[in-house]
Amino acid sequence: MARTIEELSHTEISELINKRISIFTPDDLTSKLKGELEKTGRYEAIVVGGGKIGMVTIRDLLGVELLEQTKLVKLWKSQWQTPVTSDSWVQGVATELVRINARALPVVEDMKPVGIISQVDIVAAMADCNDLKKTHAKDLAKMGPVTLEVGAKVAEARKLMLDRGISHVPITKDGKLAGIVTAADLVQFFSQGVGKRKTGDLPGEKVTKYPGVVDGIMDKHPFTVSTNASALDVARGLRDQEKSAAVLIDENEGVLGILTPKELLTLIAEPPTEEEMPISIVGLANEEFLARSLAEEKIRKVITLGMKIHPHINDVQVVIKKSDKGGDNERYEMTVRALSPTEQFQTSNAGYDLVKTFDGLMSSLEKEFKEAKHDASKVPRRGRGR
Repeated sequence: MARTIEELSHTEISELINKRISIFTPDDLTSKLKGELEKTGRYEAIVVGGGKIGMVTIRDLLGVELLEQTKLVKLWKSQWQTPVTSDSWVQGVATELVRINARALPVVEDMKPVGIISQVDIVAAMADCNDLKKTHAKDLAKMGPVTLEVGAKVAEARKLMLDRGISHVPITKDGKLAGIVTAADLVQFFSQGVGKRKTGDLPGEKVTKYPGVVDGIMDKHPFTVSTNASALDVARGLRDQEKSAAVLIDENEGVLGILTPKELLTLIAEPPTEEEMPISIVGLANEEFLARSLAEEKIRKVITLGMKIHPHINDVQVVIKKSDKGGDNERYEMTVRALSPTEQFQTSNAGYDLVKTFDGLMSSLEKEFKEAKHDASKVPRRGRGR
């Protein structure tokens, strides 16, 4: 396994994928999904239907009132996620997880889900990268998180999570950290049928009565780190203690901040940049299985390798045409051009499977790069007049 963040970022996710997956349909009930997740210890599951692949997490169940009467289609419609393949780089997947604020993504091969890659899986690998010692945990933490006192009602914690889109609430007593409540804790509590829903259980409503206080369901042994802790301490603690968050505390055990796997992923994800090489993709519809962001990630992977031989590539164009040849099959014809001031590379591929055809196109482009010898004498010199 990689020993540095740089090595890990360019590692294929095949080594990290969790292949013990649970697959549901949009017509399955949320209660069935919840039961399976509890049995397997996973936080997310794959939903397949209508030619699309998506995901539902325990966090998505937080707003469901009646698990036994609610189908996954009500959660899944707005839960379309970008699928990735087992040869995707860790950096590309981490970038996508951060960009769309997703906990996990389905891993797909030949139009079928074969596994899940999550923030937790990547952070577990980051825990072996010793160079994380150089980064202070406090520089990554979300400072000043909202907290609740131990006597707060369970319904108030749920409302807080729904209103603010969060999954963790530190619980305090007399100004000191006493525990933490997670979305998973609340889903478990509400699904047990404890009491009946009353005013205050829906976002925007005033909290009044609901049996139970957070002291009764919180984790009383939260994972904590001090202001001197490193990112490596956090990554290893999350992995070894199997916690979903770390609470940053001061010398008096007061809550300063919170760190989840997402904060750690920012260390390996590509930072947003306006100077990124332009990639033009024409003909890839939004509803296609292969999402635009995945296509770009695959292209950039090949271009990064190609630029080791041809360092002045500065523009990439991909054209995808779809034709109906009769029957149920659609044929895809693809062409890619990579340009530099002195060189031009072009290759094409065609087939009936979108993903396989695109992967073949990228393999062909990579072969073009390797077979064409770069002539440095043709590269325009800079800093001299004409």
